[in-house]
Amino acid sequence: MKANARTFRIRRGAGLACAAAVLTVFFGPLNVFAQDGTLLVVNRHAEAGSVSFFDLQTETEIARVPIGPGWPHEIAVSPDGRLALTAEYGRQTPGERLVVIDVPGARVLGRIDMGEGTKPHDSVFLPDNRHAVVTLETQDRIALVDVSALEVVSTHPIGDGAREGHMLWLSPDGSRAYVGARLGQGTVSAVHLLEDRPPTVIPSGLGAEAITVTEDGQAIWAINQDENTISIIDPESLTIVEKFDAGTQPRRLANLPDGRMAVIYGNRETAGIHIYDIQTREVLDQLTIPGDEPGAGGFGFLAVGDTGFVTTRLDGRILAYDFAAPESPPRTLAIDHETPDGMAWSPLRLDVFDQ
Repeated sequence: MKANARTFRIRRGAGLACAAAVLTVFFGPLNVFAQDGTLLVVNRHAEAGSVSFFDLQTETEIARVPIGPGWPHEIAVSPDGRLALTAEYGRQTPGERLVVIDVPGARVLGRIDMGEGTKPHDSVFLPDNRHAVVTLETQDRIALVDVSALEVVSTHPIGDGAREGHMLWLSPDGSRAYVGARLGQGTVSAVHLLEDRPPTVIPSGLGAEAITVTEDGQAIWAINQDENTISIIDPESLTIVEKFDAGTQPRRLANLPDGRMAVIYGNRETAGIHIYDIQTREVLDQLTIPGDEPGAGGFGFLAVGDTGFVTTRLDGRILAYDFAAPESPPRTLAIDHETPDGMAWSPLRLDVFDQ
C-alpha cells in the first residue's frame, strides 16, 4: 500500500540558516526494531556536502541540511540529543570549520573557525552538552570548543610521535580524550583534559584509527587497520595488555549490549561485520553486507543498543541491522543515497512532528 505523504513548511528566523525549508514526511509502516528517534547521516559530497535526517519510526529521510563543499566526514550528537557537530574536513585544501546544527529544527546554528589548514575530522561532545573535542589532523592536536559560544576554548597536543589524529573517544567521565593517530608507527594518545600534564602516547600498531571504550569502562579497543590487529589498552596503566589478529581490513567498531563489540571489515571482498565477546575475543556472529560491491569506497558504522547502522559510499546504501537477531537480513533505509558516510543518533524527533 502506498504510504501517505504530508508536506510541512517551516519558516526559519534570520541568521546563517534563514531560508525556508520544506520537509516532506512519508508515513509508512513502522520499523521492526526497538529504535526510535533520528538517524543523522553525513553525505560526503565534494561539492555539496550535507546532513540527512532519517526518522526511525517511519524509516524515512525527512530533512537534509546543506553543509557545502567542505567535504564533511563524521558527525556527533550531544548527550541530550539537541545539537549535532560536523566538520568541514576539506579535500585538496584542508578544511577549517565546524558546523553546529540544531537537531529538532534541522538547521545550522553557526560555524566555529578552527584556524587555517587545521583539517578537523572527528568530534565528540562532553557530558555537559555544551563543550566538545575535535581532532585537528594537520596540527597533531585536538581542540576543546564551546559549541554554544561558537569558539575554541583550548587546544592540546596529542604527543610526540603521534601523527594525524583521526578518530577519538572520551573516557566515561569525560576527563580524557583517547585519540587514534594513523601515521607513523600508529599510536593511541590519552589526552588529559582536566590535568596540566603531557599526553600519554601508546604505540598501538600500523594505521591506528578507530577507537572506543567498552561499556564497562574496563578496556580501550583500538583498530590497527594497516596490520589487521586490534589492541586492548588498560585505561588505568595506559598500556597494551593484549593485541590480537582481527582478520583483513578492520575499519570501525561499536559497543553492543551484554559485553559484545561489533567490528566492520574491509572494502569489497572482505566486507562484513564480526561480533566479538569482549572478554574472550571469540567471534560470536559474522554478518554480510549486501551490495554489488559492498564497502567499496568505505563504510560508516554506528550501533545504538542492538540496532546497527551501516552506510556504503559506493552504492549509497543505508542499512539497519538487528544485532539481537543476527540471522535476520538488514533493512534498507536508502539506496543510491548521495555518498553517505559517518552517522550519529538522537533520541529526539524533528519539530515537524509537533505540528
